[in-house]
Amino acid sequence: MDCLLVLNKAEIPEEIDGFPARVVRVSSAVMNKLSGLQSTESTEAIGLLRYPTSFFDLVDHQESARCERWFPVAHRILVLDGIQDPGNLGTLVRSAMAFRWDGIFLLPGCCDPFNEKAIRASRGASFQLPIVCGSWFHLEALNRELKMKMLAGHPETCKETKPVLQLSQEVVDSFAHLPLCLVLGSEGSGLSEKSLRECELVCIPMAGEFESLNVSVAGGIFLYMLQPRN
Repeated sequence: MDCLLVLNKAEIPEEIDGFPARVVRVSSAVMNKLSGLQSTESTEAIGLLRYPTSFFDLVDHQESARCERWFPVAHRILVLDGIQDPGNLGTLVRSAMAFRWDGIFLLPGCCDPFNEKAIRASRGASFQLPIVCGSWFHLEALNRELKMKMLAGHPETCKETKPVLQLSQEVVDSFAHLPLCLVLGSEGSGLSEKSLRECELVCIPMAGEFESLNVSVAGGIFLYMLQPRN
């Protein structure tokens, strides 16, 4: 942490008292502006942090495919394909960490994982899981190197020319020991054409009559069912 902004007259918590970061006192008006919240009654401090060293933006920096740098472990990688809502993205990052997935790969069209709403939804998981922003070129390099299985979540009601597996314990068991990428598509248009072509499709069976789930809810189910085994 580079700087800690503390509300005027607020006490600095004992847990961070003596922390080497610079402390700056600010007014409630400044706190409201910086927090992005409608109400800051319970907000007394904001920390300013640098981007984590585990974050790689391969598209902006044109980095070559050096996959070994991106994820220290790559047995379970969550791939997000055009997820635009920061609340959904942050929630998926949080769920990935809860179920011990190894990292997040963001394809083009995703919102900023360090958007203020995404960070709040992730509850800090964005600073603890490796996050890589890249293209299919980079993702294919990762898959070639690690020989990962490519799965994509897909609504059961959509009819595709290729078969759609139903998520079940039998299907989960068949993937248990394979390195796996799980691709989740955007809230509005779903999976991109590239994801549909390259991935094996799997759906969540639903007894109720409804066409689909919110992507963060569906993602939580997939992440739980496909989480790595000890």
